[in-house]
Amino acid sequence: MKPKYLLFVLFFTSITVFGQSQLQSLVKQGMNQAYNMELSAAEKTFDKVLEIKPNSPLGYYYIAKIHFWIYLGSRDLGEYATFIKFADLAQAKIDIVLDKNPKDFQTTYIAGNLASYRAMAQSTNNSSVDAFWSSKKAVNYFEETLELNPKYYDAYLGLGLFDYAMSFVPDFLKWAVNLTGLSSDKARGFRYIKLAYRKGTLDKTEASFHLSKIYVDYLAEYDSAFMHLQNLISRYPNNTLFLYQYAVSLIKDRQLDRAAEILNRVIKLNNKKLTQITALAYFRKGEILFKKNQFRAAIKQYDKFLDSSRELDFTGLAALNTALCYKFLGNDLQFKQMLLQVRGGNLDVFEDSYAKNKSERYLSNGITPVELKLIRMKNYLDSGKDQLVYDSLKTAAASIDENENRAVALIYFAEAAQNLKKYSDVIHSAGQIENIKLTSDKWTGPMAKILEAKAKYFTGSKADAKDLLADADNNNDFEFKDYIQSQIEWLKRRLDR
Repeated sequence: MKPKYLLFVLFFTSITVFGQSQLQSLVKQGMNQAYNMELSAAEKTFDKVLEIKPNSPLGYYYIAKIHFWIYLGSRDLGEYATFIKFADLAQAKIDIVLDKNPKDFQTTYIAGNLASYRAMAQSTNNSSVDAFWSSKKAVNYFEETLELNPKYYDAYLGLGLFDYAMSFVPDFLKWAVNLTGLSSDKARGFRYIKLAYRKGTLDKTEASFHLSKIYVDYLAEYDSAFMHLQNLISRYPNNTLFLYQYAVSLIKDRQLDRAAEILNRVIKLNNKKLTQITALAYFRKGEILFKKNQFRAAIKQYDKFLDSSRELDFTGLAALNTALCYKFLGNDLQFKQMLLQVRGGNLDVFEDSYAKNKSERYLSNGITPVELKLIRMKNYLDSGKDQLVYDSLKTAAASIDENENRAVALIYFAEAAQNLKKYSDVIHSAGQIENIKLTSDKWTGPMAKILEAKAKYFTGSKADAKDLLADADNNNDFEFKDYIQSQIEWLKRRLDR
């Protein structure tokens, strides 16, 4: 279970506050410390919970949660062992409580959370099959909680996260999903998480964070994501995960300068317990500089990421973009050397798998001037320079000889035209792609359909937009699938109103 989204999917889950007033106060204090990344202070606070209620699972549960967060944010195997130790202690206490009172829905709820953490830790530690069985156990606990108390809405967060996350499981692990009987439904997962956010009493921080990711990755509704993340950051200004996710959202919305400012805050905070988030901040800074065609500066940030990352995710893409930087700077030797490093990325992550395929093509066939120009055009597009892309490709795109490059150029032109509200140009360019025979870059087909559908929507032709949308949805099974699907879902929600 190694999809990219799962890095975050269970990173924050519910606060369970019950018991005596002093206990409530300590749990609230500890969780506020934890959300603000004061993790050592939070653990000391939860030690006090253990002192007050040594026979309760609560103290062990919260300490396990702290070490789970640290493990995900550091990839330190020592933290994994510590998490497992406290998770086992918490589970032993949970079992005793539930043996005495099987209807204790608050305890079944923390049992569900604990099993969720165990699943994510096992997944990150490459124990995929164990992770699926822990996921199944977590879902069973959450369902039991709702059977015991249908209004315990916080349990919908856990169910929603599994519903959403399981849809990202790679094909080679689908057998495990079938074996455990787990389900996947992004739309239902989104509804459940919203329900937990709106009606739950304990989980609003976690639900808000996960909603922000879904609004970006699944629905392309960046303003909604910003609302959640800005609120979280105002309450927890030292939370580097919230800051990092805000920066990623800004990058996708093409607000590169603002994203760079936020990433600088992550790097300045430099949380020593969550070093992987700092490493990822360097990766994103490299991405921003690459998109701005500032290749020397991008190399420095990518190097910092590659030197500091403790996991393989995105290392393939970082190596590919570093290679391209050297190519743009005229250093062919370094270009080829970096291409050889691309294959070391995590091939379960789309970005790294895509980078590997590109690197193999460049190593075999070289890279043409047209391909280099298109990379620059994509960078201009991603940095908001739509008029430059529009002017550069208006006549040039259709005259490119090689089919794949022509299709890509037409897509970039259509995207720029869309952003400039030149909808007739979008429709004309997107329509040309249908007649191009492609052996690769087949993602341009569904992308053309969704661009044309959006143009029809904006010009009032909703019936045509629906037909094109259905065509895009039915044929979206190539590269950039998740991004294209987010554009499809964005338009679906507007056509359904």
